[in-house]
Amino acid sequence: MIREEFAEFLKELRIINDNGGDVDAFVKKYEHRNVYFYNDGCIKKILASEKNIMLTTDLVNAALGLIGSDCIMNPKLVNPFIPGELGYHDINPDIGLINDRGKDAPRDRISIEVQHNMEKFYRDRLVLYVARITSNMVKSGNAYQLENLNVVSFQFFNAFPESANYRHTVQLKNQEQQVYFDKQTVTLIEVEKFLNKARDFAGDTSRLAQWLRAIDTLNREADISEFANDPVFRLLQNEVKLCNFSSRYLMTVDMSDFDRAVARHEAKEEIAKKMRDKGADISFIAETTGLSEELIRKL
Repeated sequence: MIREEFAEFLKELRIINDNGGDVDAFVKKYEHRNVYFYNDGCIKKILASEKNIMLTTDLVNAALGLIGSDCIMNPKLVNPFIPGELGYHDINPDIGLINDRGKDAPRDRISIEVQHNMEKFYRDRLVLYVARITSNMVKSGNAYQLENLNVVSFQFFNAFPESANYRHTVQLKNQEQQVYFDKQTVTLIEVEKFLNKARDFAGDTSRLAQWLRAIDTLNREADISEFANDPVFRLLQNEVKLCNFSSRYLMTVDMSDFDRAVARHEAKEEIAKKMRDKGADISFIAETTGLSEELIRKL
């Protein structure tokens, strides 16, 4: 499901629960559908799972652009998803990993999060993530020997709207762009920029681009055959199925972001109706709003 569809699904699930209805029966009707991958609760259940560590490792290496001996090889989950555990929402990143590179090399720490909205204090919060993780690396009285830290943020807004790039690496640098401290990196991935400018990035064959396309295809529940020969994406295709998510777990998914998603979807419908009534081409309206041509015709 796309974000707005999943929002409507969760909204209806909550209403059925509040009215004493059969939530299990409701969820079962959708068991063949895909969840919205970028939801906090969904991405944590999928990627913070010991059985899916291959998925998580591949995505991390793709996001960080690591290849060969630089790759994350032996990660361990810091905050693994435990089957039967209820989801919850707090200030900590969605997924945390550590990776040992041997006794003579600093350990890697990787944190992954998803951010849908450019909130007023988002940058402050991201810096707080970095500071909090960094401060926990050294116990009081010990030598200041820090580990490599990579914070990866999948964003649905443009942190750098003037840039043609969708992936950004942020480090401490001087005025001559010389890196001052290379053990601390924030990687920002502008998902919507990549998807909205698909033609501009059509020639991008990087692993990260493949991941973003595969996730988008699964969210839209479109033809996934392009990725059928890739074992990582075959596994991902199975893990995003809603049948893997209990009604009990889905009931704990944070609704605030999805309330905004529903409002945004309704606003898009109003814009699409006005464009259609003024004679705009259906395919142009679909490209502009992100709504399907079928839905636009039904409005």
